[in-house]
Amino acid sequence: MNNDAQKPPPVSRALRDGTPIVIRRALARDAEGLARLDHELVSEGLWTVRERGERVSSVEELKRIASYDAPDRLLIVALRGERVIGEATLKAHKAARCAHVALFSISVAIEFRGRGVGRALMGAACAWADAHPSIEKLELFVFANNERAIALYAAFGFTPEGRRDRYVRFGPTTYVDDLVMGRWCAKGAGNPRNA
Repeated sequence: MNNDAQKPPPVSRALRDGTPIVIRRALARDAEGLARLDHELVSEGLWTVRERGERVSSVEELKRIASYDAPDRLLIVALRGERVIGEATLKAHKAARCAHVALFSISVAIEFRGRGVGRALMGAACAWADAHPSIEKLELFVFANNERAIALYAAFGFTPEGRRDRYVRFGPTTYVDDLVMGRWCAKGAGNPRNA
């Protein structure tokens, strides 16, 4: 397969308040913006497994962008002007028996949450997966107390598949369960619509 055929073209969108954004695949020039977004999210301390001291650098982000230059991987960004305000990733499992499943993740800048950025990224990522010739299923992990994210995932067809009890620890006595959610792609063999 030609790797270029799997790279989605840039798409312009308007947020609920009319703010224009662009969704496109991540480029090397986005490394600093992705590192800044990561810093913001880790500093918030709510929805990441990493703590404040576990930030990534622009150099690490540049390496990550390069690692997604493969037919079974996708790293897209949401941009407001030149600012990275969100990202979504899809990465197929390496093992041949699980290569039909891709791990999904999404992040949105704090001030842009609830405005349609996550929905735009979800739509682009799910459309890419639905059109991909070998990805049949998406899976993700989400904190069980992140009701807003769970509702967004459910709106795109993700359903709960399991729970990892007390998986994330915030301090010595505070734990959060982690939900496993999955979504069959339109052509996926496990999709009940295709049975």
